Amino acid sequence: MTRKTVKLSTLRLSPLNVRKVEPKAIDAMAADILAHGVIQNLVVYKEGRNHMVSAGGRRFRGLKLLQKRGDIAASYEVPVDVREKSEAVELSLAENIQREDMHPADAVAAYGALVQLAMSSDDIAARYGVSPAHVRRVLKLSALHPDILAAFAKDEIGMGAAQAYTLTDDLERQLAVFERAGDSARQIRSMLTEQKVSTQSKLFTFVSLEDYKEAGGTVTADLFAEDGEGYADSPEILFRLVEEKLAKVELNYRNDGWSQVELCQGRPDNFYTLRLMEPEGRMEPSDEQAKQLEVNAKAQQAIIDDDDADRHFNPELRELEREASRIEASLCFYTDEQKANGKAIIFLGYDGQLEAHAIDLRRASAGNVSKMPKADYSAKLTTSLIKIKTLAVREAVATDPELAFDLLLQTLLVQLVHDGDSYALPLSIKPDARAVEVDEPLMAQSQIRSVKEISAEDIAALSDDDSLSAIRALDKDVKQRLFACLVASQIDANGCYGANGIGQMDEIALAAQIDMKAKWQPPVGFFESVSKPTLLKILREQCGDSVADNCASMKKTDLALAMADRLAGKDWLPPALCAASEVKADELEEAA
Repeated sequence: MTRKTVKLSTLRLSPLNVRKVEPKAIDAMAADILAHGVIQNLVVYKEGRNHMVSAGGRRFRGLKLLQKRGDIAASYEVPVDVREKSEAVELSLAENIQREDMHPADAVAAYGALVQLAMSSDDIAARYGVSPAHVRRVLKLSALHPDILAAFAKDEIGMGAAQAYTLTDDLERQLAVFERAGDSARQIRSMLTEQKVSTQSKLFTFVSLEDYKEAGGTVTADLFAEDGEGYADSPEILFRLVEEKLAKVELNYRNDGWSQVELCQGRPDNFYTLRLMEPEGRMEPSDEQAKQLEVNAKAQQAIIDDDDADRHFNPELRELEREASRIEASLCFYTDEQKANGKAIIFLGYDGQLEAHAIDLRRASAGNVSKMPKADYSAKLTTSLIKIKTLAVREAVATDPELAFDLLLQTLLVQLVHDGDSYALPLSIKPDARAVEVDEPLMAQSQIRSVKEISAEDIAALSDDDSLSAIRALDKDVKQRLFACLVASQIDANGCYGANGIGQMDEIALAAQIDMKAKWQPPVGFFESVSKPTLLKILREQCGDSVADNCASMKKTDLALAMADRLAGKDWLPPALCAASEVKADELEEAA
């Protein structure tokens, strides 16, 4: 080994440097070199007049970035260790393993190169402190199709998907599945491991059994199944037919003007994270379609107006609604602009029917999006505050049988008489163990009793006999107390959808005359969960500008302690707990 300095202009990145994937933080490396110089030597080997960098690729890239910016010259002297070329790969691998996690794609190339140098997987494992099994798993990835390995190196697919592709050594089969399954490890495994496909599979709904047989496929009959049921003996024929039919569908969509089309054999794993587009174009219905819609609407209205008809579970009404939806859908279309800026994603549904959806690929322009002001309280803390209010409401209802009765009656009336939605109500009448738990630091100054505590004595006194006669024989006061506690245990505003449930929680709190200030005071744990700007905002509102200015330089933990001390006795509550006191009592009295 020889240590010396060489000119930057003589350095080249060696193809033997195992870090093939572009590393991150090159800017940070360049800034560090500019400030402190090259602290650690680069490892190089001679090749003609040049010095090939085998270890220290990030430092080399940082130097080249500085040269490009004009911060250093091409004659900049770089400290290097000159090694034999045969040491290059091993030293590069050692450096990267020791300094930071290598990209697995780099390790595939590196371990593969070491195997070429006649090192066994056990030798590689011993040399670099990893298990032989890990080395074998990495080497297995070297059997990937080059296109898949390239996608892996670019982080277009993850480790799970890469490993799934190694289930077959057939590179063409890997590539065919890659073009359809992409990064979905579950779908990859399904497509590569399915040896025999049931004739009841959704694939045989998409491709008929007759077409499969005409293509040379055979079926092993299930002796215990109905006529024609069995298993495809040649799944590769079935897969080919599916691929061919999907390819025709893709061509039709492209001919229709879609700029991008993605085909899958099943719903993509990330489907529900995609931005779906609704068609923006609508054509006028034909005379026949307009007549059908008119007749349909009259038929629906006749059922709705029929007092004897069940509007909620009427199959005829449901079918009329579906028919109207089908006609309306046939009138809608995606505009040319949508097709240019979107992607059609097509896959087989669970029933084998083709599903097509439009994905919006456009991103909102930063200049056109108004920034929403940051909320004073995080979503997590707001949820905890609603839980605290829920606990207080539960306690009140559990000790007021009359209120519990009215609340249950209201819930039944809303759903069964007024056609309201159960998910918008704070009370569920489907028995559910709705545990409402709040982190202990937020309950340090709480006086709220749990429903379990309130009902403990009555429940302990119950016998094991849960028959109706046994329940009817209970003391009236006991029944009322149990009824109130059980109704209270089902209240949960966090289980509601939208603000409606929260508003009704406030109604219950007002009806129960809950004094939240007597039930809960903000402890230090609450203030520790609030951002410093919000703490100072609260302090300014409650104690004045001078107090807030004096506390502005305090650390967050010290400020939280000061807040708990200064607001003690001021009856201050966060907005989520004040809402109940803001409901006007006269509005409820008028409705009573």
